[in-house]
Amino acid sequence: MRFTMKYVNKAKGCYYYRRNGNNWGRLPGEPGSVEFAKEYERINATFSRPGSAPSVPGTFEHMSQAYMRSAEFLTNLKPKTQAAYRYDLDLLRRDFGPFSPDQIEVRHVLHMRDKLAATPGKANTLIRTMRVVYKWGFGRGLCKTNPADLKAANVKALKLGEHKPWTPEALQTFREKAQAHLVLAMELGLWLGQRQGDLIRIRWSDIRNGMLRVVQEKTGKELWLPIAQPLADVLAAAPKPAVTVLVNSKGIPWRTANVLAQAFGDELDALGLGEFVFHGLRKTTAVVLAEAGCSTKQIAAVTGQSDQMVEHYSKMADRAQLAKGAMVKLERKMKADAAKLPTASTETANRKPK
Repeated sequence: MRFTMKYVNKAKGCYYYRRNGNNWGRLPGEPGSVEFAKEYERINATFSRPGSAPSVPGTFEHMSQAYMRSAEFLTNLKPKTQAAYRYDLDLLRRDFGPFSPDQIEVRHVLHMRDKLAATPGKANTLIRTMRVVYKWGFGRGLCKTNPADLKAANVKALKLGEHKPWTPEALQTFREKAQAHLVLAMELGLWLGQRQGDLIRIRWSDIRNGMLRVVQEKTGKELWLPIAQPLADVLAAAPKPAVTVLVNSKGIPWRTANVLAQAFGDELDALGLGEFVFHGLRKTTAVVLAEAGCSTKQIAAVTGQSDQMVEHYSKMADRAQLAKGAMVKLERKMKADAAKLPTASTETANRKPK
């Protein structure tokens, strides 16, 4: 009999707390064990209404709860971001909750980060959320310093592993062997260079006169992207069971980007392509455009990214092009220098008889 429990999802032999389309943490042990129940209850409590439990004024707990009741949190942040911040603050309150905000120093923040060294992305995210709360609290007199502002303390963020661009061989394998609805998602990601969350919202009605309209959820930018002929051919052959271009195996629109990401990841693993991820397609687009000689502004017009992010994504291509150019100049200079040297024949011709 298959195990079922609200908000619990099993993937690759592990249990996860899944809610609102996101995995919020791995549940240790097996269902029914003490450690499983404790972690389930802890994560579940993060979704409770902020401020429902009393907090002591003058503590980090109190400042965190006040922030989650603020207009900045409830009005300025999207629901997905609010949920992510609640999760982060639950972890932070577990370590720092009872302490005064001004008792928490940079060394304490770094100690927390050291404990999460195996997951640098999670560590950086927690510190970013903590920095936001302190910045908010500073303006309201709830704290005098910001120990999470590591840049001010001359401490760099932890380095993260980068998403690999897809190789031509990986693209070919996926096209030939993956399920058709996932191949369509891959083609959109490759030719448009957009995030999964933006791709799953694209409707057939967004395609007009050889252009495709995308409104980026993260930035709010509206982009009109020309449809390359290979993508036009793929779209022309694709079935249209729903108003959205991308659908799951049942022809139903994807509910969230994370659901697509999980299905996509499972397919990559099954095909032996586990080293690649969907977001790597976005980097592939930037890298290939850079290799084709496109400027930063041209690449940004396609991907909708900032110039800084485009430069980050395309730095490998830039280095490769620079290295090729440098090697051509090196070869040319070596040949020119060699041409200036006397040869054996010229030495013989210039030698005077004794």
